[in-house]
Amino acid sequence: MHPVLGKNSVRSVVAAGGVILAGICVTWWLASPRLQLALVTVLLLVNILLTLRGTARLREGSTLPGSVETLMQLAKSPGIASIHDSIASSLLTIASRKDPIYCRLAVQSLETLALNCQRLAMGTIEYPSTESWRVVYEELLRSPGLYLYRSVSFVETQHYWQDGPGRQSTLLNLELHDKGTVNIERIVIVADHLWEMDGFISDPIRNWLDEQHQHGIWLRVVRESELAGESDLVSDFGIYGTRAVGTQLADVSGRTARFVLCFDFERVEQAEETWKRLEVFSKPYRDILDRTNGSR
Repeated sequence: MHPVLGKNSVRSVVAAGGVILAGICVTWWLASPRLQLALVTVLLLVNILLTLRGTARLREGSTLPGSVETLMQLAKSPGIASIHDSIASSLLTIASRKDPIYCRLAVQSLETLALNCQRLAMGTIEYPSTESWRVVYEELLRSPGLYLYRSVSFVETQHYWQDGPGRQSTLLNLELHDKGTVNIERIVIVADHLWEMDGFISDPIRNWLDEQHQHGIWLRVVRESELAGESDLVSDFGIYGTRAVGTQLADVSGRTARFVLCFDFERVEQAEETWKRLEVFSKPYRDILDRTNGSR
């Protein structure tokens, strides 16, 4: 039933419709053939006008309840539609429970779920305290159409990318760059305590950089202290072409504390601007090698 029309209104409309229909029948029975033809013409015109009006309202979505429109949109994505059905079924079960403490706790959990859904709707996926993001990292780097990967590495500890998952990611970079599948460029921000007195970087980070340099990966390096006036540049992120940008936060042991992947073009553009600014402060790794080797 339409929310605006009450029971009395519906009865009135039905009664009025019956009277009009009866009048049309009597008129048709008593009318001449010419009048009957005119009456048919009028009825056809009214039917056409009502059809056109109904079609216009359907296009505007004004006659469809929001839930119906939602289901029609979700039907275009079978995977999402299936999840929607599962969640809807669970919500009905939750709503049927009467314990007030349970209901309050359930609402709190659902609010968190709703916030996560909002983040997903904005193109953001978060991986907290886990290295599982590296699976998606490889999937992105191997995805068709990706030809440029730009990485900014913020190295605060000598353990940076030195564990098993980190080593696998390094080997993946070397493999894809050697094959010419993906052009890899990397700017490395190195904490001051990891620089030696001779102006070079201590091991094992030095070996990590040397290996990439030997494979022809484009490398630039900058001391963290040289960015003191540009603190917003001190970050760890990767730009996957124009598709996505991933930001990593590592703990004191160099392992991932949080990784956020964002499939939003504006965020990609912002990361590109940060990259361009870092290029101004950083130096080619080759130049550091030449200077250091020349002084020995």
